[in-house]
Amino acid sequence: MQADVVDPHADLCADLRLLRLHGIPRARTLDIPRLLAAAEQLGYGATGTPVDNAMTALLRQAVNRLGESREAVAAERSFGLSAGHKLWKAADRRRAAAQVQGVSIETFRKSYELTLIDQLATEILGLLDERPSNGQPASRGVPPSEPVAPEFGREHHVADVLRAAHANADWDLVEGVYLQCVDIAQNHDGEFMPDAIPAFFAEALGRMSANYFGREEQLILHGLGILGNAEQANKITPALFRQLYTDGRFERFVQYASGTRSRRRPRPFETLVETARRFRDLNHLRAVLEGVPTSCVLGGSVNFSRYFNVRGSSGELPGSGVDIMLVIPDFSVLDEVIQGIAALPGSSRPSLAALAERAAVWREYQLDDGNTLFSQRIQMWSEEDDPVMAWAPNRGEYAIEIRIASTEVLDWILAAGNPKLTSSSAGSSRSVRDFCEQHTQPDEPQRSFSGRNLRTPGDVSEYAGSLLRTHRVYSIHGGRYYPGSAQNLILPRFNTRWENLPIRGQLEMFRWKIIERLRHERRNHPYELLRMSMAHTRSEAFAPHILRSVDSGDTT
Repeated sequence: MQADVVDPHADLCADLRLLRLHGIPRARTLDIPRLLAAAEQLGYGATGTPVDNAMTALLRQAVNRLGESREAVAAERSFGLSAGHKLWKAADRRRAAAQVQGVSIETFRKSYELTLIDQLATEILGLLDERPSNGQPASRGVPPSEPVAPEFGREHHVADVLRAAHANADWDLVEGVYLQCVDIAQNHDGEFMPDAIPAFFAEALGRMSANYFGREEQLILHGLGILGNAEQANKITPALFRQLYTDGRFERFVQYASGTRSRRRPRPFETLVETARRFRDLNHLRAVLEGVPTSCVLGGSVNFSRYFNVRGSSGELPGSGVDIMLVIPDFSVLDEVIQGIAALPGSSRPSLAALAERAAVWREYQLDDGNTLFSQRIQMWSEEDDPVMAWAPNRGEYAIEIRIASTEVLDWILAAGNPKLTSSSAGSSRSVRDFCEQHTQPDEPQRSFSGRNLRTPGDVSEYAGSLLRTHRVYSIHGGRYYPGSAQNLILPRFNTRWENLPIRGQLEMFRWKIIERLRHERRNHPYELLRMSMAHTRSEAFAPHILRSVDSGDTT
């Protein structure tokens, strides 16, 4: 008699169907051995961790691999991962997921739901495959010792790159929307480029780029092939790269015009290159910090405006920076973090020297008090050319703003010890200190859910050439909640780039509290428009699909 063949994918699909039906809160009572084993192998099922929390963390990681897509949002709602959906009945979660996909409930049940479950099982198996044999988290970034960007050392035939691109991902939507942009740009009868079109290009790229995680340089090459084919080019050459990167056809639109805006919008290929380069460098940062317990929360334009407003440097206008919060257990590992950053490809020697010097000042003045961030700007590609930019009109310089926080400081920023974000529970304001460099602003703007502005002067002290600034974590003024700069780095997407130190639980608790605070203010101001996105001081730079995603989940 032939032994039964074990099919891990089929077993995971069966467990996922059962979990979707009964809901994550009942996970501890369900027979889902494959999911439980996967959570344990990936480090989510540590002793004492509730089963429902382990399942939430596992599924979030799998859903994140679907990229920015309707499918990812539908999966979140189907399994109750979206804020407010966790306790919904299976039928209500299915209805919410079907609405995201724009299909009937029955069509979703018979087709889309099965596809989502199948793909989530595949992503979980992918996560398991990326675990090394020692059980430690695998770094998916390119090891810094490997050569970079060999693709841009020679010319290519477009046909060869097209075959490789279509074998890796579905580029059809990206190419179609790009052609739509170009048709409008070439038609000189009009002077208007609807924001919705480049926004849809960004959304399509965001979905598709999930297929290139850890292969961002290949994403750039394949993107150049796809767009070059749309331009009817036969070969990928330095001239084609520069033509698309600086595409003069967009210059007549006010959003793209040089010299008219402090934040000009990048051309389609430019933002593809610049967003992908920053994700590549973040993967390198993760790789050089391997072995040090860290987690990375991604903020700034790479978080809320990827493939839309992330631009390269031009003239006096610098390239878009990267803003991250690097969470560590405590500052006893600061020296290990600094040693890792020193190996980051492209990082400038003056920035690294300043980092080491300022760390000595930090220790000398004993600034680690559980209420202070350590901030450092790392200039990237200022002393050497990024090999990816060999054909570009600039060398690729930009900056990474790193804010290092211990878990104690993160808990303080997230008001972890308070069940509600109210004056009576958490206090009318809260401050955090930031050990930063000289170039920071003297005061900081804050906004409420209503879009009202509040500017709070900060106390500043000088320590050996660095500043110790006091920031507001939040303010409650006139019955309205104003997040500060530290919370705005986490809001509105709670985007963890990696998590080798568990912080998802803290972020999830804060998400619930901020949503409840918004609900509270809506009850008090029923005739005002209040939105989660409007509380962010950079909301005007959000990509439209990110804006929709943020505000679609703020009412539950």
